[in-house]
Amino acid sequence: MKKYQLIAILLSVLLSEGYSQDKIITVKNDTIDRKIIVDEIAEDVKSSGKILTDSFSSYTNSGKTTQEVQKTVNIDPFKRLRLGINGGLGYLLGSTEIAEDYLVNLGLTRDQAESYYNDMKSGLYANADLTYLISPKYGVGIRYKFFDTSCSTGDFFYLLDGVNLIYTTYEEQIYVNFIGASFFYQQWIRSLKSLKVNSSLSFGLATYRNEAGYLNSSFLLTGKNIGMDISLGFEYFITDNFSVGADLSTFYSSIGKMKISDGSSTSTVNLGKDNSESLSRLDLSLGIRLYLWNK
Repeated sequence: MKKYQLIAILLSVLLSEGYSQDKIITVKNDTIDRKIIVDEIAEDVKSSGKILTDSFSSYTNSGKTTQEVQKTVNIDPFKRLRLGINGGLGYLLGSTEIAEDYLVNLGLTRDQAESYYNDMKSGLYANADLTYLISPKYGVGIRYKFFDTSCSTGDFFYLLDGVNLIYTTYEEQIYVNFIGASFFYQQWIRSLKSLKVNSSLSFGLATYRNEAGYLNSSFLLTGKNIGMDISLGFEYFITDNFSVGADLSTFYSSIGKMKISDGSSTSTVNLGKDNSESLSRLDLSLGIRLYLWNK
């Protein structure tokens, strides 16, 4: 008799386990008896349909509490810090027509002036950015950009009297720096799970420095203004923490007021709206990204 009682008890336990249901209590205090299956994306909970976990007040999964299930399944895993370092080429977009006229008036031919500024338009570019990700898609941070270009030509130039010619060198070395706050967005490309697309918008301060030489004299031209940068990038992940990528960005700024120094005196020149020094350019770069601090 005891043998049959033991069998009956075992059967009742198995049946209760087989028909046990996980319970979901919503924020509206409704109770749902459903088997909870956590999706591999770990953001939703599936029954016959899909229920967002944000609508849960609490739930139990096979006797486990809400906190125990969250420990087992990381609902929102992502790295909080993103460090990017890029290098490549930049191309100035502003018109050089007025600058070309100036070189022609100094004694160069129109073709020589155009060739000089065509060489000046392209230069080396680098940037670094540090982003704090608020969510898996959105972040804020700091972006730094650097652009360097130079050109030099030797020929006969008019002296300051506009009559006499002298063979000399006309040269410029230009540096543009930018640092600003950035707003960042990124998104996985689902069909390619190791590929991400991202974009950023940055506002900050742009500084201009031109080390020029003419008639065996040196001149320093400096200026600053507000700048804006818009970028679009792609990343290929080699590991969870490391990726390589490419960025295409457009930078906008101009200098309307400039300080000119010859080593002994300094003067400030207002260039005016129509004669401002354009710093706008198109940048293309390759680089690496590091993802840190898993939160």
